[in-house]
Amino acid sequence: MTLLNEQQITDGLTHLEDWEWDRERHEIRRTVKMPDFMSAIHLVTAIAHVAEQANHHPDIDIRYNKVTFHQTTHAAHGITENDMQLAARIDELVADAQPRG
Repeated sequence: MTLLNEQQITDGLTHLEDWEWDRERHEIRRTVKMPDFMSAIHLVTAIAHVAEQANHHPDIDIRYNKVTFHQTTHAAHGITENDMQLAARIDELVADAQPRG
């Protein structure tokens, strides 16, 4: 697995929704606020299925209706293309899970 360089990470973030880069922790992360606890759990479940299929898993922190996704490739000690791809898929699932209206 090849780590992305700073320019690749910066460029990749322009295609993602509300992700931020934590250089010290070598990760990108996004916090999502859902309407309630159960909708947050349903979102996490949907993302868990996608992560399993990709064999690439985010670290997830759930605080009632706020879910934070921490994306990094632990084996590579940083951010890889797999992280950017999963972050984009998370964005799609978040958009689908958000209430309409």
